[in-house]
Amino acid sequence: MAEIIDTPQNTTNQIVHLQADGIKTVIRYLSAINPSGEKCVKPPEAKALAAAGIRLGLVNEGFGDFAHGGISAGAGERDGEFCAKYAATVGAPAGACVFFAVDVDAGPAQITKLVLPYFASIKAAFANSGLRIGVYGSGAVCSSVTGASLAELAWLSCSLGWSGSRAYLAAKPTELVLVQHVPTTLANLDVDPDDALGDFGDFLPFGAGA
Repeated sequence: MAEIIDTPQNTTNQIVHLQADGIKTVIRYLSAINPSGEKCVKPPEAKALAAAGIRLGLVNEGFGDFAHGGISAGAGERDGEFCAKYAATVGAPAGACVFFAVDVDAGPAQITKLVLPYFASIKAAFANSGLRIGVYGSGAVCSSVTGASLAELAWLSCSLGWSGSRAYLAAKPTELVLVQHVPTTLANLDVDPDDALGDFGDFLPFGAGA
């Protein structure tokens, strides 16, 4: 049974089921493009998780792809500035990590022209935040972004057919701290189970450090 899940749904009303299923950490979304939507975690949900002793992880996903201009230097400035400010409102302490999703099989030219500038803008926005930056995506994206020192931690998408993903998983570099599995339903929620390979910057909201 998974102890770590990520979900785009508000978990507040399912906490008793999360506890019954042994969930230790829920990874929830931040969204600069729709901060009022259900996908974006709010302070009351974070407080409810903390009261239940469940840790919180954070991932930002705007459009997550290239079609909407969602991954670019400008989008990174928007997402980075939003997350650097918003994370504290859901109880994120210094040392917590916000992952930023590249939810598409990016090719080499897209990584060079769009993904790396996206993360460079995020790194600039996070400069004085005390937060760590993570990258979610394919093996090629994770290795490129961490290799350029634009993120500390990597979270490998469950889409193992994407570029470089199987080789990256087999190599298990030190920055690879989360591995996602295929979607399922758990605690009445649509979730992806995840395995932790190391410290991935989750935290007890409004509590002890990450």
